Amino acid sequence: MKKFYYELFFKVQEPYKQPLLELIFDLGICAVEERDGGLYIRSSEKLDDVAWALEIFCDKLSKITKQNFNLNIILDKKENKNWIQEYEKSIQPIAIDQIYIHTAWQEKKEGRINVQIDPALAFGSGHHETTHSCIRFLQKFAKKGVRALDLGCGSGILAIVLAKLGAKVDICDTDELALQSARSNAKINAVSFEASWLGSLDGATRKYDFLVANIIADVILVLEGDIKNHLNENAILILSGILNKYEIRVKDKFKDMQLVDAMKMNEWCSLVYKKGK
Repeated sequence: MKKFYYELFFKVQEPYKQPLLELIFDLGICAVEERDGGLYIRSSEKLDDVAWALEIFCDKLSKITKQNFNLNIILDKKENKNWIQEYEKSIQPIAIDQIYIHTAWQEKKEGRINVQIDPALAFGSGHHETTHSCIRFLQKFAKKGVRALDLGCGSGILAIVLAKLGAKVDICDTDELALQSARSNAKINAVSFEASWLGSLDGATRKYDFLVANIIADVILVLEGDIKNHLNENAILILSGILNKYEIRVKDKFKDMQLVDAMKMNEWCSLVYKKGK
């Protein structure tokens, strides 16, 4: 074991955390910890190039969004005390009603539906408010045998929960690494997906009885028409990843559907709709 390791810490606004996480994983980083209001990256190699890539990414994002992003990046060199073990200790299992989410180094829970997700290798582990609320809604509304789509699947955690609840599940994501992660996590959990593809609803060849989209509000608003066109009559639609300040805009776009449930956790809201009256 090397005497020192390198640590990078930065803060980012919540709606843009996911794209930055995807960039970090694309750069080959396998251990990211969310703590102290920001994200920690640790490596046995220097992280100067990662810091540079994050700054370039945010510079481009600033030009697109017309907002100023300051990550306040802090680089540090620390004495090595086995940071991988320290990282693993920081990740706690989580129980959401009957679903128990744990990592490979944690024990399963008897009497629960166990889902294994290793957060260092994925984009979602159930700890975030939007994923948490979606998992609660999946247990409440998903029926055995329904044909479902996880739109923007990330780690595949929601699709895996759906499959364990008995749904026939398709997945899609615009990020190839996310798809690979979802497929890998499905194998670990001994479930399979009916279909998976790189892209969005343009790759769907059927309509669904159940659709979950845990993505940011801006994307939900853009995809509104496509989402509705891929729902069967009486289908259930779960929309999440919505900051409270966008709730009214999203509700206005989907006012032709029946709002059957809603949940707020901190600054996030999740909505459940039914197609048809």
